[in-house]
Amino acid sequence: MGGNRGGDISRLRERVLHTENLPRLLLWLAAPLIVSGSVEALYQVVDTFWLSRLGSAALGTPIVSWPYRGILGSVGFGLASSVSALAGQYIGAGRFDRASRVVGSILGILLAIGIPASLVLAAGLNIYLEAMKVPDDIRPLAAVYITVTVLTIPLTYIYMVFSFALAAAGNTRTPTKISIASTVTNAVLDPILIFWAGMGVLGAALATAAATALSAGYAVYSFATGRHGYYIRPTDLAPEKSLLPTILRVSGPLVAQRLGTNLGFVFMVRIISGLSTPVVAAYSIGQVILNIDHVIVMPIVRATGIVVAQSLGAGMTRRSRRTVLAGGLIIAGATLAYIAVLLILRDRFISLFTSDPQVAAAARNMLTIFAPSIIGFNMFMLANVVARSSGHTVFMSLLGIARLWLLRVPLSWLLAYRLGLGDRGLWTGMAISNYVTGAIALAWLAKRNWAKAVIDKSVIMSAGIGGK
Repeated sequence: MGGNRGGDISRLRERVLHTENLPRLLLWLAAPLIVSGSVEALYQVVDTFWLSRLGSAALGTPIVSWPYRGILGSVGFGLASSVSALAGQYIGAGRFDRASRVVGSILGILLAIGIPASLVLAAGLNIYLEAMKVPDDIRPLAAVYITVTVLTIPLTYIYMVFSFALAAAGNTRTPTKISIASTVTNAVLDPILIFWAGMGVLGAALATAAATALSAGYAVYSFATGRHGYYIRPTDLAPEKSLLPTILRVSGPLVAQRLGTNLGFVFMVRIISGLSTPVVAAYSIGQVILNIDHVIVMPIVRATGIVVAQSLGAGMTRRSRRTVLAGGLIIAGATLAYIAVLLILRDRFISLFTSDPQVAAAARNMLTIFAPSIIGFNMFMLANVVARSSGHTVFMSLLGIARLWLLRVPLSWLLAYRLGLGDRGLWTGMAISNYVTGAIALAWLAKRNWAKAVIDKSVIMSAGIGGK
């Protein structure tokens, strides 16, 4: 990087690697992510409200589109998230030029996959809608919605890489600002295009596409000018051959985990749907309530990963371990506090969403049985992000797949159907999967095999910091 292009990254690196108070550092990194997560959660409520004004068929279109877009979403997330390890570790080693080269290579790979694949998915849409047996009243609306959103996947990839790249440097504030601007754009355009322009579901899809284009446009501008430290020329989009084995080794398991998880949740929806309508409604309510915990916990998890990656790149192995311990304690404390409040006030929470006694009873069972297990899930997520940031992704990716396919899906089906426990069996099976994987994840973290970088050792040695 020439001139002052690496200046922002250099200053952030100094803060990430040399702030002694690790809890304060993690909260500083997480604060913007908490804000953006809160805004995004609020928007999801608003978006659902506008679609609900069009009727139940329109409301069902995003749900129908999720599995189809999830195919490319899984590939994109797996590849883009490898930026966390590779760019983060190169930044820790002080090699900002290599960090930019990694980001350019991964972005080039994603665009080479995303552009033709999005066209193929758009062309094969009718096959998917037929295979999923989408109801006739939803099908034409879903076709319009999915076509628009699938074609914007390459733009989504661009911003995804940008967000991971800046976060790897410790810059969580800029992606938050862009995310808020994008969300506000979407929220403003929704009612205008849906109702005023009379576009209906097409308007909702175009509003989302416009917001995505805004985010991607800023990312392209930033990369082209080096505004935030990463300078990527068009030639940098051609993947560097020497980086390909490492990119594949880090991202391959992440892609597999994401695909396996998405497919597993399709089966879980079938298991839940087979019990009764009140159970389905209770599950939806429970997910909304439990996701409040993620607004605070997941940013702490991501902040931990940022410090781990840079510390390993700088050869500061001890600091990476201390960071995981600090992050784990904050996450455990916040989670246990939320569980306690939730169990005490569960009836009040539930009453905000339903007055149906059957739905309320099932939701109460879910929160009583399943809610305490989110401590296990959050420990699993911490280990998952540590694996992603260190580059040692195989074990945790396999554990993520096993959580659903070897534990949650079979246990939930066995307890709910074969043993006749109904929704209590369902919630119990789900809870066991969280407890078991959480315990295994903690054991993996304690073993510390992850505490070594995946970038060249010669680069780490040249960082000249050592294992502080």
